Amino acid sequence: MPILFALVGATGIGKSNLSLALAEHYDAEIIGVDSRQVYRGFCIGTAQPDAASLARVKHHLVDFLDPMQSFSAGAFCSAVKDLLYLNPQKKYILVGGTGLYLQSLMLGLPKIPAVPEGVRRELEIFAETQGADSLYKMAMGIDPELVQSVEPNNVQRLIRVVEVFKATGRKLSEYQKEREGGMGSLPVFWLQRERDTLYKRINERVDQMMKDGWLEEARELSKIVPLTAPAWQSLGYRELLQAQSASEMAKVIEEVKKKTRNYAKRQLTWFRGQMDCTSIDMENAPLQTILGIFEKN
Repeated sequence: MPILFALVGATGIGKSNLSLALAEHYDAEIIGVDSRQVYRGFCIGTAQPDAASLARVKHHLVDFLDPMQSFSAGAFCSAVKDLLYLNPQKKYILVGGTGLYLQSLMLGLPKIPAVPEGVRRELEIFAETQGADSLYKMAMGIDPELVQSVEPNNVQRLIRVVEVFKATGRKLSEYQKEREGGMGSLPVFWLQRERDTLYKRINERVDQMMKDGWLEEARELSKIVPLTAPAWQSLGYRELLQAQSASEMAKVIEEVKKKTRNYAKRQLTWFRGQMDCTSIDMENAPLQTILGIFEKN
């Protein structure tokens, strides 16, 4: 198979630099497995690979999608399969933190009946009027097993959880156990760090994003991308626009750090329970460890 392996882990764990070294070693290209990095222009706040990284290794499924469009596990799987079909001679490494996409690619997509348009529209209105927090609570009450790994501001994903239950009477997590069309298992390396170290890295990364111009990026995007666009669900963007003073901005930044840490915690929980992975300690020569394990097998 042209996909050598997958490199997964929580946000801020250190996937990017390690993936570049691995891709260069194997003369491979990188396929992003990230539901937020797909959106064109939303670069700094989603930690898309920078120009230097893109020059070192070719990346796919990053910074390509119109911000007004939705992206799903099904769309991800179709895009990957098309890429492999068109380039069977190339080698690839999957890199990212959206576990649902990787799981769907390997195991297949759940067989979910069509949901009436009216059900979705009703929930969209609910989210607009009552807010994402209320939608999150509703979804958590329906399918806590699945929702514990979903970002509270990921309105599209939360609507999907609720609409499936309303339309079919079954939980989305139940459908996800009945899949078809998967590519089969792949070696998956799960990157880990001590929790305190990971949280410190997340805090520092948010600070660096602000220095790199995240606020300016959000403001410029708000001039050309409607705030109803799915891309604005990326963590932190809306929050930055709401701050009206330096003191408010400081509070927003701390809140973004907290939400990002919470998201990382949910990612760790998900990968621990949902994915068969080989654990890699990021503090102990992860590059050599992965090379040794992969080449041995």
